[in-house]
Amino acid sequence: MRHLLIISLMAGISSTGIAMATQESPSTQQSIATGAVSQKTFTEQLRKTVGFLRVTYRDDASHMQVTGTCFFVYVEDKRLGENRGFTYLVTNRHMAQPGIERGVVYPVDQVFIRMNLTSPHSGNESVEEQIPIGPRLHWFFPDDDSIDLAVLQVDPDQSKYDFQIIPESLLATPNQISSFVVEPGDSVVFAGYFYQFPGQKRIEPIVRQGILAMMPEEMVSTTLQKPGQLFLADAHAFHGNSGSPLFVKLGGSRHGQLIAGENYLLIGVISGYYPEGESFSVPAAAVLSGEVHDNSGIATVVPAEDLLKLLDSTKLQSDRDSKIRLVRHH
Repeated sequence: MRHLLIISLMAGISSTGIAMATQESPSTQQSIATGAVSQKTFTEQLRKTVGFLRVTYRDDASHMQVTGTCFFVYVEDKRLGENRGFTYLVTNRHMAQPGIERGVVYPVDQVFIRMNLTSPHSGNESVEEQIPIGPRLHWFFPDDDSIDLAVLQVDPDQSKYDFQIIPESLLATPNQISSFVVEPGDSVVFAGYFYQFPGQKRIEPIVRQGILAMMPEEMVSTTLQKPGQLFLADAHAFHGNSGSPLFVKLGGSRHGQLIAGENYLLIGVISGYYPEGESFSVPAAAVLSGEVHDNSGIATVVPAEDLLKLLDSTKLQSDRDSKIRLVRHH
């Protein structure tokens, strides 16, 4: 299996192999639309935002693997110049650290990502390559261990891979949720890995729609079995959908106002679902584990606010600072 080498994963490389983080802004590259778009156009863009993750790990003497979804978010940083910044791969923490949803963390062997190619190679329209996780390229997690998120600073080569980036500006903030009056009943849509048909020659993300079902003000038990903040969506997530980006539709008639076009905000990240049955009172991480319970159709969603906080956290800012110093030094 070929490695997804830093040189093909990052926009710029120093002699040490550490990313110089000179990714161009999505305004000059392929990015999901920030304005009004048609439903067909948005759906096409949405499917291009995701990649398929496969993580192999060891459970005692057994070799295991989990599969799920990831997407890419762009954070602008003008210190690098105009239209420059950092791109982050986003998924769930229970994808990056298999077993954490059950209170254990299994040793990870390898992490792979499968993405579509801009040009077919040897008859294949996609490729699975290894992400070289290690001291120089590692996951970042929220300080709050109830939040099921993980990010990795990578810049896939957009001349090689056919994908689209989600600008940080599309992540729903509490102020936007309030000003747009986002509430239960609003339409939501996500794209993710479909384990029954992932695609042979190219990745085939499935698109599912539903409604925002609940935005609890109280703490609930998260997929990591700890009290935290979640949204609930009647969108029927299942095996492989962990890490899928969930968008809320803002266009049309909303609370006495008419918003032209089909506008969307990323409301959160699919994390798990509630199984049916009286004995199941907490979400299951079966959207990647393959442990099948009767699915209530109610998906658990990590709010985009938590992703924003992670991207703006001191540890990620420090990481960006160090990479910018490298850029200036070279």
